[in-house]
Amino acid sequence: MDKHKYINLMSKKFERYFDIEFQKEILGLNLDMFAKHYSLNVRTFLTKKDIIDSFESNEYIFIKYYSNLDETKVNEFCNFLKSAAEYYVNPTKNHMSTYINGVVLFDSIDEGVKDVIKRFKNSKTFLFGLRGWFDTRLLAVDLNGQDIICNREGKRVKKVYQITP
Repeated sequence: MDKHKYINLMSKKFERYFDIEFQKEILGLNLDMFAKHYSLNVRTFLTKKDIIDSFESNEYIFIKYYSNLDETKVNEFCNFLKSAAEYYVNPTKNHMSTYINGVVLFDSIDEGVKDVIKRFKNSKTFLFGLRGWFDTRLLAVDLNGQDIICNREGKRVKKVYQITP
């Protein structure tokens, strides 16, 4: 599958819930697609003004294409995801969760890179979970087949990023 077809497929999946931008530069890395979602949930008592509590959830998707995926490019993208987490995660009193989804598209992959992707972990809780948490999901999508390599957190959303007609 062509990278443009895959990105269009993902944008159609996400357009209802995410704000999507194409060809965006973030923290010095040129991305093929960037998507963000913000939701604020509020519990009220009798009227809308009687707020009991509220919490916010965020999700960010970073999609980058590499023709040949090697260990240097994966490490560069992992460092970018760590920097993006520092930049985008804001643990305020209403913060509940933030998910950083890093998706790498590739045509060919070097040996040993799969282990680097599977071992990647970047998550944190704030104030013993009272100020929420963030998790980073790393997925590598083979455009020539159905193979998706992901880290432990990425397994939860693996089906979303599969190539389906």
